[in-house]
Amino acid sequence: MERLADVQEYLRYEARHDLGRDDFAVLFALGFICVLISSVIAFFCFSWSQITAAVCVFVGFLIWRHVSITREPYPPQRGRRWISDDGNTSVPDTSRLPAVYFFYVLGSGGHTTEMLDIIKQKFRPQANQHRRYLVTIGDQDSLSRVARLEAQIHNACAGDNTRGTLDTFQVPRARRVHQPFWTAPLTCGLTAVYCINALTREPEMRPRARHSTQFKYPHVIVTNGPATGFVVCAVAHLLKMLYLVPDNRLKMVYVESWARSRTLSLTGRLFWRTNIANMFCVQHEELAQRLDGAVYLPAPALRGSG
Repeated sequence: MERLADVQEYLRYEARHDLGRDDFAVLFALGFICVLISSVIAFFCFSWSQITAAVCVFVGFLIWRHVSITREPYPPQRGRRWISDDGNTSVPDTSRLPAVYFFYVLGSGGHTTEMLDIIKQKFRPQANQHRRYLVTIGDQDSLSRVARLEAQIHNACAGDNTRGTLDTFQVPRARRVHQPFWTAPLTCGLTAVYCINALTREPEMRPRARHSTQFKYPHVIVTNGPATGFVVCAVAHLLKMLYLVPDNRLKMVYVESWARSRTLSLTGRLFWRTNIANMFCVQHEELAQRLDGAVYLPAPALRGSG
């Protein structure tokens, strides 16, 4: 109980939702505003043919970048080995890498339960790992569950070094239940600004003076259904499209909710249609058969044979 209380207090202290010293998000927002202002000025200073040509070039660039990033899908056989439950190849050995940085997007309720089950079943103690949990502002239940999980990890590890480091980030909810769809772009836009900060702000427990840029950006983003998860991944994809983040970072793994056995959720359809996820997983064989390229991830592989 004492360890759980310590972790809860630490998470409350580390639950960041300010911009902090890393002003990447501020600079990105200012750059976006400058682009808008320049566009307005160009509207009055250039002819329609010149404006059309510039827009076509920019759109063509974005399409080319999107295709170049998404044309190399994650090898399904590697995904199946990672999710296998045979005890030998279920988790790849990343202990010899200089850094391993996971970014977990927590929804609420069942989404949080499934995500924490994934982490619990696939966690491997190693000192070079950092875990960042993204929760929505006001979701104290998810923070409490993360605290309980991290307390279990601490107790299971031989020492503090082998469990790695962690922090949490809070962002506004992208879309609330029963929120009108016409207002969703406004809330999603606000969430996106916070997501830029969460994706680019270096962990304070992994300072650049000691680790260089190894922990500057997450290696893998894992999400399983909340609308916030798609906003996070869309922002990550945009950062890579604009060459602001290396292509070998911010890889995305989407796991469709166990409750979706025949059809995809709205978030799942967005991921499937945009093809931005490097690995798209479903937990029911019937649904996997309908989706060519999806990785069938049976529930026991996530939740353990027990």
